[in-house]
Amino acid sequence: WQKPELVISMLGDLSDKTVADIGAGTGYFTFRLLPKAKKVIGIDIDQRFIRFLDSVHVRLPKQYRERFESRLAKFDDPLLKPGEADAIVVVNTYGYISNRIQYLKTLSVGMSPGARLLIIDFKKNNLPIGPPDEFKVALSQVEKELITAGFVIEKIDKDALDYQYIVLAVKPLKPKTAGSE
Repeated sequence: WQKPELVISMLGDLSDKTVADIGAGTGYFTFRLLPKAKKVIGIDIDQRFIRFLDSVHVRLPKQYRERFESRLAKFDDPLLKPGEADAIVVVNTYGYISNRIQYLKTLSVGMSPGARLLIIDFKKNNLPIGPPDEFKVALSQVEKELITAGFVIEKIDKDALDYQYIVLAVKPLKPKTAGSE
């Protein structure tokens, strides 16, 4: 029901790109990205998930092992190097991030100019699956937070996934300056 191929295709050609999966968990998207990207960084704040990702990593074919890195992050910082990521996916994690605007600004530093940010999270209504409502963020709130943090929203899809919305945003090639539109 998460339609990973559709979701990943929204990022475009990843063959020469570094992709970070924020809140990688058990690697549902992380390991599906590996055959498509130059490098994939599975990022999580929970050491147990990092250990799990590493346990899968050692069993991967050699060409994928060389392109994968797990990274234990801080709750308020994904610990990306400046400009390191060309694309970032945040799936079922956005509602767990506190101080999201600041987090998005920190995330932006770790993104190359023009990098894409794909946020997928549960719709804020009564669903048969997903987290409690307190961990769901309304789509309109996600839009406001992305714009406030300096991102440009490229696409919003409320229909492709039954239980989740998709937001594709881009880090502008040049930061906005005072008075520019």
